[in-house]
Amino acid sequence: MKHKTKSLFVVLALVFSGTLFAQKEVYKDMDAPQHERIMDLLSRLTIEEKISLLRATSPGIPRLEIEKYYHGNEALHGIVRPGNFTVFPQAIGLASMWNPDFLYEISTVISDEARARWNELNRGKDQKRLFSDLLTFWSPTVNMARDPRWGRTPETYGEDPFLSGKLGVAFVKGLQGNDPRYLKVVSTPKHFAANNEEHNRFECNPQISERDLREYYLPAFERCIIDGKAQSIMTAYNAINDVPCTLNTWLLKKVLRTDWGFNGYVVSDCGAPSLLVTHHKYVKTSEAAATLALKAGLDLECGDNVYIEPLMNAYKQYMVSEAEIDTAAYRILRARMMLGLFDDPAKNPYNALSPSIVGCEKHKNMALEAARQSLVLLKNENNFLPINPKKIKSIAVVGINAGNCEFGDYSGKPVNVPVSVLDGIRNRVGDDIKIVYAPWKSSSSGYEMITKANFPNGLKAEYYNNKHLQGTPQVRTDENINFEPANQAPDPFLPESPLSIRWSGDLVPSVSGKYTLAFATDDGCRLYIDDKMVIDSWKNRGLTTDSVVVTLEKDKKYRLVAEYFDNAGEASAKLYWRTPDFEKKALLDLYGDAKKAIQECDMTIAVMGINKSIEREGRDRDHIELPKDQELFIEEAYKLNPKMAVVLVAGSSLAVNWMDEHVPAILNAWYPGEQGGTAVAEALFGDYNPAGRLPLTYYRSLDDLPPFDDYAVQKNRTYMYFTGKPLYAFGYGLSYTKFDYRKLSVDQDAENVRLSFTIKNSGKYNGDEVAQVYVQFPEIGVKVPIKQLKGFERVHIAKGKTLPVTITVPKKELRIWNERKGEFFTPSGNYVFMVGASSEDIRLQQVVKL
Repeated sequence: MKHKTKSLFVVLALVFSGTLFAQKEVYKDMDAPQHERIMDLLSRLTIEEKISLLRATSPGIPRLEIEKYYHGNEALHGIVRPGNFTVFPQAIGLASMWNPDFLYEISTVISDEARARWNELNRGKDQKRLFSDLLTFWSPTVNMARDPRWGRTPETYGEDPFLSGKLGVAFVKGLQGNDPRYLKVVSTPKHFAANNEEHNRFECNPQISERDLREYYLPAFERCIIDGKAQSIMTAYNAINDVPCTLNTWLLKKVLRTDWGFNGYVVSDCGAPSLLVTHHKYVKTSEAAATLALKAGLDLECGDNVYIEPLMNAYKQYMVSEAEIDTAAYRILRARMMLGLFDDPAKNPYNALSPSIVGCEKHKNMALEAARQSLVLLKNENNFLPINPKKIKSIAVVGINAGNCEFGDYSGKPVNVPVSVLDGIRNRVGDDIKIVYAPWKSSSSGYEMITKANFPNGLKAEYYNNKHLQGTPQVRTDENINFEPANQAPDPFLPESPLSIRWSGDLVPSVSGKYTLAFATDDGCRLYIDDKMVIDSWKNRGLTTDSVVVTLEKDKKYRLVAEYFDNAGEASAKLYWRTPDFEKKALLDLYGDAKKAIQECDMTIAVMGINKSIEREGRDRDHIELPKDQELFIEEAYKLNPKMAVVLVAGSSLAVNWMDEHVPAILNAWYPGEQGGTAVAEALFGDYNPAGRLPLTYYRSLDDLPPFDDYAVQKNRTYMYFTGKPLYAFGYGLSYTKFDYRKLSVDQDAENVRLSFTIKNSGKYNGDEVAQVYVQFPEIGVKVPIKQLKGFERVHIAKGKTLPVTITVPKKELRIWNERKGEFFTPSGNYVFMVGASSEDIRLQQVVKL
């Protein structure tokens, strides 16, 4: 009896200890249905552990063998971190290819490199920095570039919802892969929705009709969700019609989940839940913010603030239920399950991708091809291009962007040595043509940020985790002093506030004279020139600008040290200067050796444009012309030698009106990526025939546009409603050859309209053409677009050859939103189907009754 009693106690002990009759770990069973696996895992989690899943920097749960998971890397045109990757042209350049199939290949390369690096880092275990893991990317950006002032235009696919939707779907699919079981990485289209201003982005509250939302601001997201099957989506900082997107139930439940059938997870933009209290003032407490956001359908917080203690407090106060927390946790775990994180690693084909592919020759060549396809020839008077090397003995290469590589925002560092336009030209001509390079020297007046051009060796940047410049800092090289983390991409390098920073390096002025240095900081700053303190304002304060006038000599090195501390709050430190003014009669002499180079050479290639100091996250443009110094430079250089080609390096449209009237040739290179200089040189010399097309309208002046904060698309915005004369139209781009459109025929069935026609290359060069189909709706009693893109095809045609082309337009794409009924409809009546080489250059058209 004693023996039996003892055995019973042992059995009971084993049962309660979980070593006997233990519940089967279904979540680890690869053969079990996905839903059962997720529910099993949820049942094992405490409420604290569930909430820990709802943050972008989710810690591990060791007892269940769940690794930490950091969301939030970036991959708009190549991976940002950790380490070096292939850098493709900026997104707006990829859009100008008008080539979804090739964009899919590029996106596939990006996700291959992500998994390869993840594998190299012991399947992510050895990656310790926030926003640097490699299985979740906050890309693509499919907001509409409705206004050229918007600072994040370079991240987008342009102004048209149809084009953006097609390209967004291709990018999402390339990121997520095509394995029937596993996601390669998670794609997160952003920023949902109508994110279009930077200067007030944390509290922006546009008033937008549902028709404009449904027809213009939402369709690219819709396509990414329905056709692309994106498994995540990021909300925008702004409100829409008085309700912040972070907790907008109509947007997240009605539109996203009910209308579009989205079953992935929703993540906030970084810090957005906190802004519900501080900027939108929509709620008074973080607990209320957590409650309303969770109930509206926000599953994951980027920011690690509201979905931690405040959410737990809300739960304890019965403001949210465990079931609501479970719903969010379920969606997040589902994505991890689809990535294969709970499966045998050997079963996931993406775990076999080798780190050797990162930046490999194949990927380098794809970056080159992307740069080629993105180039847009804006002007070519009297066939000035391509350059005939047999007729040219010397070329002056000048301009702000000639000798450096501008990649644009959200850019990683390339594995391969990047190629500037100057490098590309030199490599192309070798010793056959003399290349005379004159580094850019600016003579502009007015305050401007001191850029890397005047910090030739960069700045040693020491970041301290306290406000006293004490202890051992983290050290890196910064291009300039432009510190504003709230308005810039998440940077895992930065310590949290309070912090202090010391920048030190050589400042090299462009011209001699009296400069006004302006140090704009939130909290304290000090500035030294050659060990002499010239600004001393080391105290707590709001955003203030301290300035000092100093005399500096051209090309002389000055030892600059700038110190700054932030005592917590909205950290900001930026160093500007106002350079000396000069009389215009000696203007060209103020640009270094440019005058001499232009005078002594047969022709000039001027590489002009802008950079992240002018357009980026957190920075809108206040004008759309080139900076004044560049405009003056081009005018003076043209007087000296009118044989000039301008290459524009920029991420958005520019009102280059004077150039268009005078300069013989203009080539738009966007931010062309690591191989951009080679592609530009090939196009200039005719080794490649440019065929990119503009994904947005180039306006002549801001006077052509409504106010920046007017979101009504029908008020003269985009090619669809603009009644003025653009500088360059949407879809525009020239070629070195000539294409003839003929023989349009249109037929239809119950679902589609098919347009068939031929294109003949009747010129002297092989080349690509982008055939575009636009539609004009019948009269229906409300304002409809002047014309609207509904199909396109990029095709290659050899000289002298004719190619048949068929473009199919699904009738479901011919839709107008009925605000009274709250649904789309396809109007009956006579449609005009137009085929052309741009939105203005219509070659063929036919009326079709539907």
